[in-house]
Amino acid sequence: MLKKLKPTIAIVDSGIGGVSVLKRLIDKYSYGNYIYFADNLNMPYGAKSKRFIRKRIKNIVGILKDKYQVDLIILACNTASSCVDNDELEGVVCLPFNRSQTYFATPLTKKNLSDFDIIADSTLAHLIEKHIFERAKLEKIIKQHIKRYDLQTYKELTLACTHFELVRDIFKKFLPNTKLINNSENINVNFLPEQTSLNILFLQSKESYAYEEKFYKLLGR
Repeated sequence: MLKKLKPTIAIVDSGIGGVSVLKRLIDKYSYGNYIYFADNLNMPYGAKSKRFIRKRIKNIVGILKDKYQVDLIILACNTASSCVDNDELEGVVCLPFNRSQTYFATPLTKKNLSDFDIIADSTLAHLIEKHIFERAKLEKIIKQHIKRYDLQTYKELTLACTHFELVRDIFKKFLPNTKLINNSENINVNFLPEQTSLNILFLQSKESYAYEEKFYKLLGR
């Protein structure tokens, strides 16, 4: 059982993409009390409706608050963040969007943010989830996607899917002249001064030991 330290922070995503947010927080603070919730039963969110995702997120938030008494929930999914208003759920932080930026995201994010500059792809997040430990295959897949959408023509590009952030180095390899922006990098947490340990609890909506192993391997633990 996770030790009850303040604050307890939950990271929520449809799959393993949110690990990119969790790793950034761990790298920044080196300690913390985290719960990671992977809604792998419904992955990918990009293929679902806005109505479904809104209902699902509200259910997950309720469970995390009632059962695990979390103090802060980070919605580490751009698609889900585009479905939920920032001030709609108390204690929930959504990934931010800025109209001045160009985003590489899912079709549902593009639909929800129709007045933003968004390049939409429906398959890449799922492919990254499936082949995350197959470096050569992912390089080939991402190179094809970059060519398909002429991403190399952009001076700046926000990788608006946390799955994309997991393979940022591959994007950078094929986009050396493009500034890649991470829209989760400004998320900060206020820890109590005496908190010095790192605790992580992994939860999933579809129980799978292999999936849990993938999570901890990706996290490097």
